[in-house]
Amino acid sequence: MEYEKSTMNLPNEISQKLTFCLENGYPLNEANFNEYSVNTIVDFLEASHQRFFEKSIFEIEQNYLLLIKVFPNNDQLPIIFNLFLKFQVDLKQHICLEEKTIFVYAKTIYQAIQTNSLAAMLLIHFGEYSTESFANSHLHNEQYLTEIAFLLKQQEELQSHPLFLRLLNQLVKMDKELKNHAWIEDSLLVKKTKEIEQAIYLIVNDLKK
Repeated sequence: MEYEKSTMNLPNEISQKLTFCLENGYPLNEANFNEYSVNTIVDFLEASHQRFFEKSIFEIEQNYLLLIKVFPNNDQLPIIFNLFLKFQVDLKQHICLEEKTIFVYAKTIYQAIQTNSLAAMLLIHFGEYSTESFANSHLHNEQYLTEIAFLLKQQEELQSHPLFLRLLNQLVKMDKELKNHAWIEDSLLVKKTKEIEQAIYLIVNDLKK
């Protein structure tokens, strides 16, 4: 089994394809992303994690705080904002767990099959962690943003304000980005890592014969 080696530009290609699908309403298709290796996919996911906090969440938070200043008498806005803060905490914990477990495991298993390292394969094969461990415990956070957007839409006095419209667009966009991100993890990373696990299983079983 051969896998393509990651290059610097390939994570950007994944991002461009996702953006194209997101902006044009096209469904995601595994066939369009099969060319990318486990390492490339993990690189993309790690870059996405960084962008979520340094750009998307930062901009949403800044606009939300401005909205609170514009509507100081709306007592629902701070309550909804607290839900957004909870979303941030949960997402950060979610990301930290992924980067310490499945991402490290995926890159390790990819390296083992690429270098044909028997010692690494045996450690992986007899180790306790597996892709299934991640798949069974993988929870998503995007429902927070769906709920936040819904609650904001109930605030009638905000409806026509440009700051509200900008904030709502940002929330909807990030919600879609998180769903696409989760699809990459569940449909591509898990699938490709399982394929490598199966290849290692066959190699180790051949050694027993």
